[in-house]
Amino acid sequence: MINVLHLRDTDRVCGPGKTILETCCRIDKSRYNLSIGLLLLESETNNQYWEAARKRNVQVVPVRSKSQYSTEIIDSIVKAVKDNNINIIHSHEYKSDILAVLAARKIDVPIITTAHGWITNSLKSKLYIWLGKQSFRFFERVIAVSPKIREEVLRHGTKKDKVQLIYNAIVVEDYQPDDYEPGYLRNRFGIHPDTKIIGNVGRLSPEKGQVEFIRAAVQVLVRYKNVCFVLIGEGPDRQSLERLVRELKLENKIFFTGYEPNVRPAYRDLDVLALTSFTEGFPNVLLESLCMQVPVLAADVGGVADIVADRVTGVLVQPGDIEAIGAGLIDLISDEEFAHSTVLEGQAKIARKFEFSQRVAKIEALYDDVMNGV
Repeated sequence: MINVLHLRDTDRVCGPGKTILETCCRIDKSRYNLSIGLLLLESETNNQYWEAARKRNVQVVPVRSKSQYSTEIIDSIVKAVKDNNINIIHSHEYKSDILAVLAARKIDVPIITTAHGWITNSLKSKLYIWLGKQSFRFFERVIAVSPKIREEVLRHGTKKDKVQLIYNAIVVEDYQPDDYEPGYLRNRFGIHPDTKIIGNVGRLSPEKGQVEFIRAAVQVLVRYKNVCFVLIGEGPDRQSLERLVRELKLENKIFFTGYEPNVRPAYRDLDVLALTSFTEGFPNVLLESLCMQVPVLAADVGGVADIVADRVTGVLVQPGDIEAIGAGLIDLISDEEFAHSTVLEGQAKIARKFEFSQRVAKIEALYDDVMNGV
């Protein structure tokens, strides 16, 4: 049995977090035992990610410290490794990456990381991310979730034979539109059945490009009146985004759902999904949307182009190009045959390249190689 501790610093369920939970649930449990080492403060009792793991019957190992910057967290990781007979530490973002490297200096255990992508909204985050990237060279393996991320990892000095491309993936059977009744968004916001709904799913934060999404909505509404827009998610930009909507006098056209623990019912009402981010790793939201038969428009960042081939599996635009975003959304809502064809092509691509069982098999092989010293 290979015991793996997934080291994670989070209090919310996002794309990388979902991928970890699905891996824990779907890996061959006769050969691998996966648990999540969740970095927590001693005073912390309420954590959404812990609750999500509990609901999936995934073991969580609390790794606690008195403060966010306390060095005692390293000893807590070492203790968790010893107490749980851990064979591999698998970290997932810059903080857990740095801590995994420091813990590995105290205990003889191989370390792996997954580079999911990077969000740099401040000078402080840029510094921490830079440090995290410097740590990659100390890992036995670095998993990159897209070719662009792989290039970035190599650029920071990690040896080529240590970097492995393993795309994010989706459990297709979990995203079937017939499993959900339509009306979740329409009933909540009083949206007429003949009105098309364009959605944006993600944390309300500058890197997600929701300002551009809202400004592109103005362009669409000049052409079509029977369209509305929904931002699905929560985050630090909510008040400023709501203020922008009021300034544009679009309160009856643009709605905010807040945090949604399960987005699938919302997908059921969307006619188009728009991902307008300035940075992404490999966004699961595009895979989810296509599986739920919702056509997509996406900005060409991170691994997006590996999913969205322009005019084939969706509409691809440059990040920040409000005019192109608006024009692409108009194309998708005005030409149903075109939109439907992109969904069919997208679903075929997912079946070929991004089905979750393929990802799990590659993860299992990687763990085997690391344990065998390959």
